Amino acid sequence: MGGDLSNFNINEFNNLIKAANESISCGPSCMNQKQTQQLQQKYLDAETNVVSAPQKLFNAAKDLITFTQGESSYNTYIDKELQQKAENIVRSFQNKFDNDVNTITSNIKNYEGILINFNNVFDLYNKYKSENNELEKKLKITSSDTLTNDRKSYNEDEGLRKLRSYYYFFLFVYIFILIVFILSIFLVKTNVRVTTRIFILFLLIIYPFICYWVVTLLHKLFNYIKNHVPKNVYSKL
Repeated sequence: MGGDLSNFNINEFNNLIKAANESISCGPSCMNQKQTQQLQQKYLDAETNVVSAPQKLFNAAKDLITFTQGESSYNTYIDKELQQKAENIVRSFQNKFDNDVNTITSNIKNYEGILINFNNVFDLYNKYKSENNELEKKLKITSSDTLTNDRKSYNEDEGLRKLRSYYYFFLFVYIFILIVFILSIFLVKTNVRVTTRIFILFLLIIYPFICYWVVTLLHKLFNYIKNHVPKNVYSKL
């Protein structure tokens, strides 16, 4: 008993002497470096333990189950572990597959909505295009009718201006003849009786008022005679 105690004290004493010598021989920078190396080694050892821990756990479980329950129980345990891992893998793939299916289904619905909107926009475009074409045709027709009407109005105005010119010219001629006739009644000696000359003057005065009716009556009389005259049916063959 006493020998063990003396050996223990001597070992502790030697360790203290060794540590003291190292402390004296190694300065602060050296101690810092050693401390860094020790910490790095501890980190590497811990990392190695983390990596090898599953295998160690697996070996320990194998030894325990084989020793306590037999080889068949260990095989059953392995089958369950593998089945559990397979189920986890299948479940993971199933979840990923379901997520992908949901994403694809959602994209298909979005695509269908976009396609419907595109078709509606395309139909609306065709409708507006057709309406614009119709409006363009109507505008061209309206413009053409406007130009035609303007041209017709111009021709009518031009015709009325010419007719008005003819009217004033013949009115001037009529007034001139009327004045000359009136002067000739009193200034020119003739064998025509006064009553006859007055009657002629009367006719000249009322002529502007009855000429329209006279011309209309003559025109109707001409058409009546023309319609009752026998026609040559062979002239159209």
